[in-house]
Amino acid sequence: MFDSATFAMHIDSVDDAETNHDKGKSLERLSSYLFNCIDGIEVRETNINGPAEEVDLLLWNAKTSEVFQPWDNLISVECKNWSRPAGAHLIDSFAAKIRLKHLTTGVFIAANGVTGDFVNGNDQNRGAVYRLHEHLTRDGIRIVVVRMDDLRDIYEIKEFIELVKDRYCKIYMHRVF
Repeated sequence: MFDSATFAMHIDSVDDAETNHDKGKSLERLSSYLFNCIDGIEVRETNINGPAEEVDLLLWNAKTSEVFQPWDNLISVECKNWSRPAGAHLIDSFAAKIRLKHLTTGVFIAANGVTGDFVNGNDQNRGAVYRLHEHLTRDGIRIVVVRMDDLRDIYEIKEFIELVKDRYCKIYMHRVF
């Protein structure tokens, strides 16, 4: 059950983290809290270290929530609590993890978003936004991007669900935010 005071505590923990380790762990805990509050979604594993990859969160999707019905039963979540936007190489790495497991959907939670501006016609640097589009059109991999600014605007779990639904739909229009 979503509790706004607990959620605010998690947001503060992310904002107050100082070391790289604490930054990463606090964002993972915040993400775990949010996903565990959604009916039919359960965080099954955290920090899975495989031989070729690491997965921050692995979700079980029972497909009881309408928004998550078209998604895979397993959903990978990548958390990046960096002071700068995440680059294209991180999107490529995350897409490779999804593809390796024969999945099609993932959530990329990047505190400061991702690089690139494909939506506004400025694709000169071919940043992460461009790569999101490429992975969708080439491999059918759908990656939803969530920023800390998005999360700071949430006061009820239904707002997070609407955010995810909005981002999922916008992938098909080549928009990330």
